[in-house]
Amino acid sequence: MLNPIQGIAKDGAMLISRPLLARLISLWALVLVVIAQPAAAQEPDWNNTGDPLQSAVGLHYGQIGGHGLAFRLPVRWWLYVQIAGGIWHSSDHQQHNAGVNLNYILRQDSRLRIFISGGGAYFYDKEKTGTSGGVDVFETEENWNWGGGIGLEYLQGERWAWKVEADFASLGASGNIKVIPQAGISYYW
Repeated sequence: MLNPIQGIAKDGAMLISRPLLARLISLWALVLVVIAQPAAAQEPDWNNTGDPLQSAVGLHYGQIGGHGLAFRLPVRWWLYVQIAGGIWHSSDHQQHNAGVNLNYILRQDSRLRIFISGGGAYFYDKEKTGTSGGVDVFETEENWNWGGGIGLEYLQGERWAWKVEADFASLGASGNIKVIPQAGISYYW
C-alpha cells in the first residue's frame, strides 16, 4: 500500500512515479553538467597585464644556448635572458655545457612571439678512447660557440610554450659559421 502523501509503501520502500523520476534524472544531469564544466578558463595571452607570463623554466637544446635545464627571465618586457646548461658524466665520458641567450621580441600577439636572438655557450667533452700501458687514454674537446638568428615562440595551453630558432653560429675554434637549429619548451609562471 502506498501512503499518498509521502510516496512510501508500508514496507518502507520508496516509490516514485515515472514523471517525477524523469524530472529528477534531468535535474541531476543538469547539476552534473554544471559541476563538470571547468570555470571559465582565461585564454592564454602574452599581453595579459594581470598575468604576463614572464619567468619560465624548461628544457633547451642548441649549440648557442646550451643543452639541458633552462631558465628564462625578463630584463624588460621586450628582452629576455635565458640561461641553460647540463651535466652528463659517467666513468668513461664527461660532458657539460652552459649557455646564455638574449631574446629581443620583434612582434608579439596573444600566442606567438617573433624574436631575434644572440648568445654564446661553452661545451666540454672528455671521452675515454682506450688504454695504453694500463693507463686510460682520454680525448678532450672544449668549444666556445657564439651566434645569433631569428626564432618563434608559441604559447601552447595556459602556461606551456615551445620555441624554435634558426641561428648563424660560429662553432668552436674552427671559425666555420653554420646555420643551426635550436629548440626549447618552457613552463611560464
